Amino acid sequence: MLIRQAHYLLAVADHGNFTRAASALRISQPALSQRILDLEAQLGAQLFDRSGRTVKPTDEGRTYIEHVRRALREIQAGERAMQDIAGALSGTLRVAFLPLFTTHLVGPLMQEFYKRHPRVSVTIDILAQAELEAALVEDSIDVGLAFSDVDSDEIEVERIQDDELCLVVGKRHPMYCMDKVRVPQLKHADLALLSQAFITRAPIDRYFRTNKVRPRIAIEANSADSIIAIVRGAPIATVMPSATARQLPGLKAIPLVPSAGIWTLSVLQRKDAYRSAASKALITIVKQRRSDARL
Repeated sequence: MLIRQAHYLLAVADHGNFTRAASALRISQPALSQRILDLEAQLGAQLFDRSGRTVKPTDEGRTYIEHVRRALREIQAGERAMQDIAGALSGTLRVAFLPLFTTHLVGPLMQEFYKRHPRVSVTIDILAQAELEAALVEDSIDVGLAFSDVDSDEIEVERIQDDELCLVVGKRHPMYCMDKVRVPQLKHADLALLSQAFITRAPIDRYFRTNKVRPRIAIEANSADSIIAIVRGAPIATVMPSATARQLPGLKAIPLVPSAGIWTLSVLQRKDAYRSAASKALITIVKQRRSDARL
């Protein structure tokens, strides 16, 4: 099967509509429909059910599409392997981070990577943990920097560094001078927390329930940068991994008693994915930063 046919087939499957798929492929809708009809005739099977408002794969089509996706991933991996063999480190790198890491990890890590490997073209995505895992499985990214608790058996986890969930405050907060905070002291505290979409939120809520404390959630946001900006300038606290405060001026991470738990920064990759020279180089820098205690 030709690569172009593979892209036609997957576009229809992904868009569920011949018109939208044709637009994405920049060909006419009749031409795309004819290509799929030709493929169905070649295979002797109907690949799509066209009877509804949305085009859906038939049982035969679903099975065939899974194999085509796998084959296309291998072809793309081969292209990346050829780029590695070509000489000095170049090619592409597709990396994703959790939103929480935009505050302290993305900038320094990618600055160092660019300094060492300026010929590599890098694409960065900021994704929630579940989206990041799905992107790895679909081979739309090469490396993910996330937490170690993954749901997919197709993902390989390399643990890099443990990080404790702490109370994070700015200099204007009355607890800034404290070395530890017992959870009952938060009974009447105001907190700014990341929304439920973040992987750390559910354990934080569970921690407060377990310890029978209900601090007031004064602010919720879906941006880690926004939470940090608020905490830095107002007498309000948050709960985040301690690395966030260690790397940013004007913030302090205070251990909670009892502990609110440990999160492990990890490198995630698809188990059977090709390990490009660029992805290996990025992981080397991550490990070096861990050794230097800068993560």
